[in-house]
Amino acid sequence: MAPQPVVPSRPCLPRRISPSAISRYRQCPRAVYFQYVARVPRRERPSPQLMLGNAVHAALDKFFGLRPEHREPAGEMLHRCLRAVWKQHRQADTFTTVEEERHYGEQGLRQLSQFAESFDTAAIPLARERWVSTRLSNGVELFGKIDRVDATAAMDGTPGIDVIDYKTGRFVIDSADLHDEPAVQAYLLAAEDEYGCEVQRIRLIHLAEGIESRWEPEREDVDAVRERLLSVTSTMYTDSEFEPRPGAHCARCPFAHVCPDAGRVELADLKAADDLPF
Repeated sequence: MAPQPVVPSRPCLPRRISPSAISRYRQCPRAVYFQYVARVPRRERPSPQLMLGNAVHAALDKFFGLRPEHREPAGEMLHRCLRAVWKQHRQADTFTTVEEERHYGEQGLRQLSQFAESFDTAAIPLARERWVSTRLSNGVELFGKIDRVDATAAMDGTPGIDVIDYKTGRFVIDSADLHDEPAVQAYLLAAEDEYGCEVQRIRLIHLAEGIESRWEPEREDVDAVRERLLSVTSTMYTDSEFEPRPGAHCARCPFAHVCPDAGRVELADLKAADDLPF
């Protein structure tokens, strides 16, 4: 039986959400409805990519929990950390074969080797895997976990912090686009609330490529971020329609099995090339 349309009525979103809810709303409001209002169970299989990401994050957390003198040689110690946490994140049906598990394990080792070659492995973080939150003036609370916080200082010597987020996927967010990422925006506000000092830099370390994206926000940027988050969350919480926006992302949506608009094609999408031989 084809899925039946679900008509939103009197939506009631939770007042505490993660930045991913904002990203999902910007991509497709109907997905937010399914998740938070209709509370449709997510249809997702254990993901090797997600498991790898969690394990690599855990390995870096363990590594930076070591005393600096115990981290050398950095590459070998990072590999040891990954192997130490691997089984904690692997579910029984995450991998279909031993060869598949080996493939992802070696991928994680390569990412950590890249990190050891490209980044400072002697840093002593102020915090690791820290949950933080910030409350906007409309009452919405945004929360999330920051991978790493390092103590730093402004040009005038005023104490500050760097917010560091590890990325294990292939998609690289350009430095010029960081200010538009809801997670980056929320971490900026939440970190300043948590530590009572200014964020000097937000760094996204792309482990697969061995590069980083960086944003050094000015004070006017912080004010602009607060206004943008206030605007988008106010729109979310007053939305009574949650219109679907089908597209390529439908193939990855955990609610596609109940959405009649998943994968919908518009006439405007049917554009034939001019140089076809027929």
